[in-house]
Amino acid sequence: MSIKVNGINYGWGDVDVKIPGLTPVVQEISYDDEQDMEESYGKGLKPRGYGVGNYKSSGKITMLRDDYDDLLAYCKAKGVSFYGLEIPSIVVSYANPGERTRIDELKRVKFTKRSFKAAQGDKTLSIDLDMMIVGGIVQDGVEAAV
Repeated sequence: MSIKVNGINYGWGDVDVKIPGLTPVVQEISYDDEQDMEESYGKGLKPRGYGVGNYKSSGKITMLRDDYDDLLAYCKAKGVSFYGLEIPSIVVSYANPGERTRIDELKRVKFTKRSFKAAQGDKTLSIDLDMMIVGGIVQDGVEAAV
């Protein structure tokens, strides 16, 4: 996996995911956001402006089963169910040698779906966890929505 930011490629070895009180080892993380917008019309064929709707952000983490088991132990220690857990912040940081570290922060994360899969001949078991990012995504200190 490679992340491309401003024309620079960042390798997976440069990505670190941190959850307060837990440092999970993830195989993959993906996240996205969107801002609902719609043109507004009046007289004529061209839009006169636009209206703004809701902002939405979501993501997915893939981890090995033993790391998922650590996450379940974390829930148990906190006294919350898996879906009751709200993670205040997930920090994804990446940097190339000699350059400044770039930081994406996923704020107020809730897990919404767990996907398990195993097949004959598998050498490892992995779990996919879908996330709702309630507080949005902040990249290098810049929020996407107000």
